[in-house]
Amino acid sequence: MAVDERRRIGSAGIFYVQSELVFGFVMVRSEQERLWMLLAGVFISRLPFRARMPYGLDSIQFVLAVDHFDVRLHQPHPPGYFLFVLMGKIGNFFFHDPNLSFVALNVVCSVLAVWLTYWLSRDLFGIEGAWLAALLMATSPLVWFHGEVALSNMMDCFLVCLTALLCWRAAQGNGRAGGFAALALGLAGGVRQNTLLFLVALWLWSLRKFELRKRLVFGAVLGATCICWYVPMALLSGGIRQYQTALRDHWLNSNWHGFTLAWLPFNFITVTYFALLGLGLASVLLLIGLLFFIEKSRGRGIWREARLQFFAAWLAPPLAFFLFVYSHPIQTGHSLVYLPALFALIPQASALMVGRARGTVLASLALLNTLSFLFMNMPMSRTRLETYQRRVTETITMVRSQCRPEDTILLNADFMFLGFRDFMFHLPEFRSYQPKLYVLDGRSRIFAGENRETLLLDAISVAPGVKHFVLVADEVEDNPTFVNRVSLERSIPGQFFTTESGVRLFRGSIRDLAKLFPKIPLNAS
Repeated sequence: MAVDERRRIGSAGIFYVQSELVFGFVMVRSEQERLWMLLAGVFISRLPFRARMPYGLDSIQFVLAVDHFDVRLHQPHPPGYFLFVLMGKIGNFFFHDPNLSFVALNVVCSVLAVWLTYWLSRDLFGIEGAWLAALLMATSPLVWFHGEVALSNMMDCFLVCLTALLCWRAAQGNGRAGGFAALALGLAGGVRQNTLLFLVALWLWSLRKFELRKRLVFGAVLGATCICWYVPMALLSGGIRQYQTALRDHWLNSNWHGFTLAWLPFNFITVTYFALLGLGLASVLLLIGLLFFIEKSRGRGIWREARLQFFAAWLAPPLAFFLFVYSHPIQTGHSLVYLPALFALIPQASALMVGRARGTVLASLALLNTLSFLFMNMPMSRTRLETYQRRVTETITMVRSQCRPEDTILLNADFMFLGFRDFMFHLPEFRSYQPKLYVLDGRSRIFAGENRETLLLDAISVAPGVKHFVLVADEVEDNPTFVNRVSLERSIPGQFFTTESGVRLFRGSIRDLAKLFPKIPLNAS
């Protein structure tokens, strides 16, 4: 039986199981039975579609960091994600496969995130709203996808949900929850450092009922937790000064474009796009329900409502950052810091629109989400994941069949997919270069790799006997500023190779390398 046919049968089987779980879920009366059915469905649905290789640039850098952690070498990229990599190291003792270790961790975190969303929604809005919120999160294509790949966002989502639940309980005067909220926030910061900044307002809001002495104790817990991951992370990266320099320079090289409203439309579209990927058509219910709520409340003291303050403190910091400072249209996982809050709100918004029919409506939307992930070719789907893995496999096979490591070097920029890291990781016998200047501690450097070891060089060094270079032609021609607006087909003599899935590779003479990259230092023997 063909591989694609087996995959279609497997997807149909998972869809059938999910359908039975959704509608069986509605019929079951016991709260615990419902919850266990849902969590079992999350776990089972993730297993068949897990990524068999690192998924793109960031994922490869996490995998490389398991063997050698150094933020300066982007193993992983700044700010470091220390606790996520540490969990991957622990998992690698059992699986002997860093990618599988991270994916297994994310499958577990997917289950835990849905479980915590259930309990948070139950505390806020009651049992019916809780299981509807958890059901939507369990079937969300974006959440599902990030449970299948070796990226840090799913573990971050679990800790975001844990922190939010503990903060809400602390806000009700629960002292133990206040202490654990500080610990959870510190751990979340160790997985993704920006989450610490995004959730600190929510944490501070949750302490408003405690006396100053307890607040100071909770602050000490948070500080001690952060020190426990920050110090080893910095030491493994050459020391505190070197770590901070790498963090600053990465922000300036990759992310920072200054405070300007010119990016606001782009950022708004990106955030809206992520909400649609995560919530599906339920995002329409959320938006219209919000309008119903505003019209119904007419501003009559609504800001004194604790639940409104809770969601405002949770959502305002990350949304303000992604709207006014920085958003990346490919990094969908950034939305997992605020999507759990929206999942909790959707059942309440839908109740304002459809009343008692909200259970049927949201269960139908959950099945539509499942259908989208399994059978549609959308950004967050098993089809997109399988397409990437197929393109990488075919590219590796093509390069090895047409080129020799002794006389060929590989070139590609830091593209998220089929970029420098893909070459460096999957073709370790070749010397790979990223022909892009990267300023680190005041010096312009070039990333290179060989035998899965990352190098920082002053120039592309061409060893004796090297006659050719190979790069992905599609990326070059789709990004004209990448190579000084030179047309490969018209200006550079060479040879094109095309894989079955349509990836076009270009092999040129090493003598023409300077024409493509005139600003990149080149040392040719």
